[in-house]
Amino acid sequence: MRQPETGWVSRWVVSLCEPLLDIESRQEIENAMERLAAEHPRWVAAWASGWLSDIIMSLDPADPWRNVTVRDGQAQHPNGSPFGSWVDATDIVHAGTDDIHEDLGLAALANPLSPEAAALFSAAGRGREEAYALLTENTGPQLFPADAKTYFRTISSALRWAIYRRRLFAGAEDPFIPVTGGEWIRRARFIASGEAWDEARAERFVSESAISEGTYGQFL
Repeated sequence: MRQPETGWVSRWVVSLCEPLLDIESRQEIENAMERLAAEHPRWVAAWASGWLSDIIMSLDPADPWRNVTVRDGQAQHPNGSPFGSWVDATDIVHAGTDDIHEDLGLAALANPLSPEAAALFSAAGRGREEAYALLTENTGPQLFPADAKTYFRTISSALRWAIYRRRLFAGAEDPFIPVTGGEWIRRARFIASGEAWDEARAERFVSESAISEGTYGQFL
């Protein structure tokens, strides 16, 4: 697989961690990522599936967001309630206003997850391989621009929701998010070229950075 230029990927990771980045820069980065998804969808899948899975699997094992399943096309929590709207966060975040777009604690979830993004979120909670398989199923070596836009939007939405959830426990300055995002850029190069990489080291880092077991219950 031909390797892409990854500078825009690094910038996109930064854009998720720096809220003061200006609108023009954000749009430029988004456009570049959509082009990358069009030209190298499988590389993007390798990068995103690893990063997304690491974030979700770093949550407390008891957190329902780590245990999302899909049944009859609907993503759901372990108790059977639907997953994919801002209501999912109200187990630990109180809605402070009637308009969620104006609520600092919930505004990031104002737009619901698409069924595709929710299914990707669920797959990543079971491991990188399942998320990668979902992203590459029926995906050729390149995508038409309109398809790439939808493809990357699915990935972006799932990642934003995963980051949101981890930040509730680890804080907005959590270094795990940018570090793993950057590490998966490097790992995706190995995966794309069929080279071996240190999977055990990656798993150790997630384990060492995970939200401690029992933390979720303390927030209820």
